[in-house]
Amino acid sequence: MGKVIDGFELFDTEASKVKLIYPDLDKKIKDEKSIVVGGLLLKDSEGILHDRYEIEIHPIHEYPFMFPRVFETGGRIPINIDWHVFEADGHCCIRVFPEELLICKKGIDLLSFIEKEVKPYFYNQSFRNKFGYYLNERSHGLLGELEFFFDLFRTHDLLLVYKYLAFISKRQEPSRTENCFCGSGEKYRRCHREAFRELIEFNDYELQYFKNNLISSKTFINSYPLLAYQLMQSQASP
Repeated sequence: MGKVIDGFELFDTEASKVKLIYPDLDKKIKDEKSIVVGGLLLKDSEGILHDRYEIEIHPIHEYPFMFPRVFETGGRIPINIDWHVFEADGHCCIRVFPEELLICKKGIDLLSFIEKEVKPYFYNQSFRNKFGYYLNERSHGLLGELEFFFDLFRTHDLLLVYKYLAFISKRQEPSRTENCFCGSGEKYRRCHREAFRELIEFNDYELQYFKNNLISSKTFINSYPLLAYQLMQSQASP
């Protein structure tokens, strides 16, 4: 059995290296745990500074298999879900849940997280401050999860999304020259192969969780009331 990763200990080690790459960020101790504190500088490719946010990054037990918590501490972003900030504790909503799970499947490191996730989030906040809307935005909660699957499967049909997730749950990938499981008539390699290979990274519990969320959504229930009832009953059966 592999060594169990202590998320707080790993974060502490990686936080010690942040200042080497981001001089305005530094490791501090808060409530007996290491956090990253300071200014996040948003520069263009020529090194010209366009914006700065005061932030804190806090470790969580599940790190590196879940994102650490990011807080904007300068008071520039309202603490409400419309601004992609969780009202319960004020941490930033960086990604929708299925995206975060996939990104963290093999573990993340703090420097890459800052570069690939934190900076784009605050660039998007600056874009909204300037133009009044986000350049790239998903909705919150279940709707945001559904939008992730809509984009991946290239359909807004909830029943099709459910069927595709159910097919992927069987973990039997078609051969590259077979017709795609979506029924389009296209060869699998040219149709939903990338979606299948991305979502197969979810474990059985996670796939079941997303299927359950989908069939219990108001839109699915309103569109397919009998089917929703039957599916929920089948999921509840031992």
